Amino acid sequence: MVAITVLLAATAATFFLDFGSGSLGQSAPQAAFTFDYDAGSPDSLTIEHRSGDSIRAGNLYITVSGASTANGQHDFPSLGGAPAAGSEITAGSKVTFSKAADLSDATVTLNWKSPDSGKSIQLASWEAP
Repeated sequence: MVAITVLLAATAATFFLDFGSGSLGQSAPQAAFTFDYDAGSPDSLTIEHRSGDSIRAGNLYITVSGASTANGQHDFPSLGGAPAAGSEITAGSKVTFSKAADLSDATVTLNWKSPDSGKSIQLASWEAP
């Protein structure tokens, strides 16, 4: 259900905001992601590419806010289980963010940065339950 919502939101943003016309330098990818939160010590958040376009790992990053630590921007290849920056993220690929002790009040966004223009768009987001 979340994956479908994320995919529909990405499709609508691409269409209505005209990202596919070259304003980002390269067409934004169409992909759906899910998030799986595990409260622990430290907390972890697994991000899975569920469907859609393959995306170069080096063009993805997450932004964390509201966590006990590790707020800010984190390159996708620095996350647990992520492939090298030049590798492709495809459906079924999973990475884990576990750098924060407490994610119970956090918001995490997954973003794609155009390799041509450097502009970014949000592909998916997660808010703590």
